[in-house]
This record gives sequence, C-alpha cells and structure tokens, in this order.
Amino acid sequence: MQRMHDKTDLSIVIVTWNSEDEISECLNSIIENTKDLNYEIVIVENNSADNTADEIRKIAGEKFHRIKVILNNENLGYTRACNQGIESSSGRNVLLLNPDTIIEGEAIKALSDKLESNDNIGAAAPQLLNKDGSIQKSCRTFPDYFDMFCEFSLLTYVFPNSIIFSNWKMNYFNHNEERIVEQPMAAALMVKSKVLNEINNFDERYRMFFNDVDMCKKIYEKGYVIDFFRDRRSLTRKA
Repeated sequence: MQRMHDKTDLSIVIVTWNSEDEISECLNSIIENTKDLNYEIVIVENNSADNTADEIRKIAGEKFHRIKVILNNENLGYTRACNQGIESSSGRNVLLLNPDTIIEGEAIKALSDKLESNDNIGAAAPQLLNKDGSIQKSCRTFPDYFDMFCEFSLLTYVFPNSIIFSNWKMNYFNHNEERIVEQPMAAALMVKSKVLNEINNFDERYRMFFNDVDMCKKIYEKGYVIDFFRDRRSLTRKA
C-alpha cells in the first residue's frame, strides 16, 4: 500500500498487547525527549486484556494529541498489527518501536539525522542499552548453513567471540561503534517510508518471529544498507 505523506518528519509505530505497565513510560519518554521533529505516534492495540488502551487514551488526551490509535478486536499478531500501523502512517520515515523502550535525550532526532544523511541508507538502528546501562547486543548477520551448524553443535557457545563460529550472533562485535550491519533487532528500527513502499512492508507469512530478518534482507535486496548508529543519545530498552 502506497502511503501519502504530509509534512510529518516521522511516524513512530508501536504495537501493544498487555503493555499497561510499559506504555506510559515509553510514550512519556518520547514526548519529553523529542522536541525538534514534526512527528506522530501510531499505536496498534492488539486487544489487550489489561488497561493498555486506557493508558494510551489518557496520555493522548493530556499530553500529546498526535497519537493515532488503532483498536483491534482480536490479537492479530505483531506482523499484521505492525503493517496496520505502517499503512496508517504519514511520516517521511517510520520508527518501529517496542513498547518496553525508553527514549533518552535526543536519540530519535540523532537517528533521524543519520537516516537522512545518505540516500543509500535504507534503515538505521540505534545502540540499545539494558536497564542497568549495559550494552544490549542487538545485531546479527544473515545466517547460512554453516552458521546454523555452529549454533546447533554449540560451537557458538564454546567460541563465543569467534568471527567464524559466532558469525551469526555477532558476539565479536562490541556494539559500541558505528558500522553497517545486516540484521539489527527491530525493537527500535527507523526505516525510510519510500523503502517500506518498495519492499511492501513486513511479510505477513511471518506472524511474529523472523519478520525482521526478512524485512532487513529485502532492504538489502533493493540496494540499500542498514546503519547501526552508536550515539551518546541512545535508546534504552528494558531487559
């Protein structure tokens, strides 16, 4: 589906399901720390059994009116719900964000600037931190048969820092410097809307798992790269 973009710089797409204990902190951190972008928040609520929807309405009414909420009558799974959010977005870029993330400082603006700095960059991912401030290893390569052999034979765990035996999970990469990567975690991934149009969003055959692997692979097949951007203005993700 081709989206019509207005003057919105960024659409932040969040899928929620029983996220009552997380979503308020996530949304408040976005609102408090994202001042220099014209942005909207698109939330797809996947029929939670708790008070997630009420928490979202409260923040939308009191603090930030550009929250668009899609209420599903059933849990459609992450992939379909995420596509709903993307298809309802109007931003030049789209940030796919998990509800258990906390934004620090100017992290979103820094990521947006990086994404727009080069036409060849199709997507950008930030350094993620655990709750205690330690670095979360969030990047992987596209696995091949040898990588899977190493994983199932436990060679990956015997030689965790080997670029040969631990190639898939990139344990050798300290995640503390900028580099081009193949498959960053989609917990926080900013993608150009024109790229999403080209790859037709997520493949809904992957209801939840491997959808991000497939999306990243399609981004590369279209001739773009994905930049892992380490900046002092990081995104923090709860463990």
